[in-house]
Amino acid sequence: MDPAVGPPPIRYRLLGPVEVWSLGGERLALGTPMQVRLLAILMSQPGTGWSIDQLVDELWQGRPPKTAAGNVKTYVWALRRALRSPGSPDPAILAGATGYRLVLDAQAIDTVAFDDLAQRGYHALRQGRWSDALQAFEAALALWRGEPFGGLPGSGVLLSVRTRLQEQRSSLLEEIADIQLRAGRHNELIEPLRRQIDGNPLRERPWGQLMIALAGAGRRADALATYRQLRRLLSDEVGVEPAPDLQHLHTRILRADRELLTSGARPPEKPAPQVPRQLPAPPALFTGRTRELARLTTLLLGDAGAAGTVAVTGTGGVGKTWLALRWAHDNLHHFPDGQLHVDLAGFGAETQEASPSAVVVRSLLPALGVKPLEIPAEPAAQFALYRSLTADRRLLVLLDNARDAQQVRPLLPGSTRCGVIVTSRHTLPGLVTAEGAQPVALDLLSTAEARQLLVRRLGVQRATAQPAAVDELISRTARLPLALSIVAARAAARPTFPLQAIADELAASRGGLAALATDDAATDLRTVLSWSYRLLSADAARLFRQISLHPGADVSAAAAASLADAPPHLVRPALDELTRANLLAEQTPNRFRCHDLLRAYGEELTDLHDSPADRRAIRKRLLDHYLCVARDAVRLVDAGWQPLDPPPLPVAASTPAFADHRSALAWFAVEQRVLLAAVQEAVAHSFDAHAGQLAQALTPLLSRLSQWHDLAAVQAIAITVARRRGDPCAEASAHRDLALAHIQLRRFGAAHHHLRRALARYEQVGDRPGLASAHLHLAWLSDIEGLPGAALPHAREALALASSTGDRLGEAAALNALGWSHARLDEHARAITYCKQALALYEEAEDRLGAAHTWDSLGFAYHGLGTHPTAADCYQRALTLYSDVQDQCGRADTLVRLGDTHQAVGNHDTSVDMWRQALAIFDRVGHPQAGELSERLAAYH
Repeated sequence: MDPAVGPPPIRYRLLGPVEVWSLGGERLALGTPMQVRLLAILMSQPGTGWSIDQLVDELWQGRPPKTAAGNVKTYVWALRRALRSPGSPDPAILAGATGYRLVLDAQAIDTVAFDDLAQRGYHALRQGRWSDALQAFEAALALWRGEPFGGLPGSGVLLSVRTRLQEQRSSLLEEIADIQLRAGRHNELIEPLRRQIDGNPLRERPWGQLMIALAGAGRRADALATYRQLRRLLSDEVGVEPAPDLQHLHTRILRADRELLTSGARPPEKPAPQVPRQLPAPPALFTGRTRELARLTTLLLGDAGAAGTVAVTGTGGVGKTWLALRWAHDNLHHFPDGQLHVDLAGFGAETQEASPSAVVVRSLLPALGVKPLEIPAEPAAQFALYRSLTADRRLLVLLDNARDAQQVRPLLPGSTRCGVIVTSRHTLPGLVTAEGAQPVALDLLSTAEARQLLVRRLGVQRATAQPAAVDELISRTARLPLALSIVAARAAARPTFPLQAIADELAASRGGLAALATDDAATDLRTVLSWSYRLLSADAARLFRQISLHPGADVSAAAAASLADAPPHLVRPALDELTRANLLAEQTPNRFRCHDLLRAYGEELTDLHDSPADRRAIRKRLLDHYLCVARDAVRLVDAGWQPLDPPPLPVAASTPAFADHRSALAWFAVEQRVLLAAVQEAVAHSFDAHAGQLAQALTPLLSRLSQWHDLAAVQAIAITVARRRGDPCAEASAHRDLALAHIQLRRFGAAHHHLRRALARYEQVGDRPGLASAHLHLAWLSDIEGLPGAALPHAREALALASSTGDRLGEAAALNALGWSHARLDEHARAITYCKQALALYEEAEDRLGAAHTWDSLGFAYHGLGTHPTAADCYQRALTLYSDVQDQCGRADTLVRLGDTHQAVGNHDTSVDMWRQALAIFDRVGHPQAGELSERLAAYH
């Protein structure tokens, strides 16, 4: 800390009962025990963000009340007030979008100061500065006021941190004893060492120190008796002999070793520890991952001298081990005491992952210099020895391919000075929550990184000569590093082959998996993916197969429930399991995705495990889901919309409930690509009725968002399936809606063609409301073509048809069309009369979009009369309604006309601003009017 800044305004004490003190020496009142526990959790890992769900789990340990989330927010509010020290500007703030974290100066916490002093002591110890080491260690211990988090229940993260701190304290006491033995203070050490042993009798190092102290004080018989007492204890409790160094010490005392028995003699020097170098070679031609490498550096090397545990997680083949090895080899100099590496085989060809005990016995302890006969028999003693050997060393430990947190936890070193990288296909939430591991989620490579990988593997000349083929290889391998490497190796083995030929192989194989097969299980993509799949529960495995039949790039939790034919709360555990296994990624709350190669693998599995009838039932449930939800959405967006056919039966689970038209449009904005893909999927699998009904429901939604090209595409499909089904009414509706897209895209010939077809089909079935809507489209088309006189007959015919069927909204639309056409013919007073009648009907029906159109027409008519203030007011009302219903093109049209009104009264700057706002909208949606308006602005300037 910069001395000029001064001490932190608040001091936090965890090494004893939890206390917070102001700079002025006032102890702050923290409130209820639950508030104190919450603060302790946040302080246990300063700067770490905690979600509300994590805090609920920590506070109530799996048995929260129904009001738990609200209680957490109440505690946070109370703590914010409590932590405001008088005269200090909010020294600690609990903040966060989805949860909370404690923002403070880390030096204000006594646990951080304790760690810092301990590291200073160890540094001095390694340099032989015994006095400095002793001073630092004693200063660190002086910070302790009792058991860490004293008085708080010991569970979850608090138990984990408390155990770590107590282990560190014990190690410091032992280091102090060694230094004092070196100085010959045998007599004064005897009682403190006995107290240490009483507090932790299975910790062997203090026993040895007590034996040395007794022998050095001339009490050789007591030293030998102490050894016998230890031996009985270990035999009774864990069934092992004392450690080899204690056996050797016992022998020296028996032989009356002169150096050992001489007062003031130093304890025997520890042999130089073995330095392990177990890392595999770094990955060849590693590319990309700059952000992730920097993140690892921040997490493992960011704090002075402190390391920590990082969990690198991601799906199979995404490059977790490559990333870990690359970072490890780049940073070896930060870990002078060596590197440990273990493949935990959590996911692989073997049926059983490596047990922690086997890992310690066969790999870790031998690497640290422990001879086979010196390894304890009991797992607890093995782990304790491992922690002891790593307690004062700066090692890098790479635990690769972990199955779960239970497999990793016993293998964590006994010191925060060690850096630990765990890689896993599982997200390891237990390790993150209880052990404070920092997650680094590894996703697919970016397109640029994937291209860089191929260029490095294939050579610049070959890759740059065939850029289109490289792009296709990137697309078909889904930017998965393993798949890209397989393709690159295949291309390198056939240097004379065009890259396009290899891309064609991928295209010809289903989903690319057959073309990504190798004779090595470790690199065969199908095999690698199977290692994750086979560990799933039956429910999660079935859901993974079902999701592979989903047509979009991502799937909502509600859609997944429909795929599974179960309520969402019963499907959520399977979704969570797939997410933890990194077979799905929850990219936003309740929305999941998996890359194309995982989807292709899932399709292979469903072909293998599910019958054709099952697969068809799954697809039907999904299409029913989207049709039901789309219909609910469009009813809120377009008050006059009427479905062609009755809806399907409700899907077992779950249609999201929409509060209003805004939430319906927000849902559609997210699901638009999926819904368009669902129309294609319906046609491909002969669900023609679903394809036509979905296309009809999408028309108002796509229109509201000005997605005219997509509207044209789905309505072309709707025409095809309507003809195939022999449904003239559906065909008429599709022709009319396709004409709407052509009108907006200024394809007037095509619009006329489809409206004529629509009229013919509506006449054929005697659909009078349909005929009215077709005539309204023809009126609009005539007007856009500059023929308002030709528009009038169509508007009148639409009004007559709507009136004959009692269609009030149809009448309103026809009256507005009449008003607009008369205004275009400079018959403004007559236009206003028609528009006011239309407005009354729209407001009666609470149809905001229709009212917006009509206020715009009224604005145009009043502008024609020269009543510019009234025109501007009408336009403003239209703009408000267009914004409310999120009709961007309608808003842009009105902005243009409002600009014209301001221009007419000399408000030139305002008019230009209106036109620019309109141009921005037209540009954003790709509307043909953008060019015309851009030219107007250019000419004006």
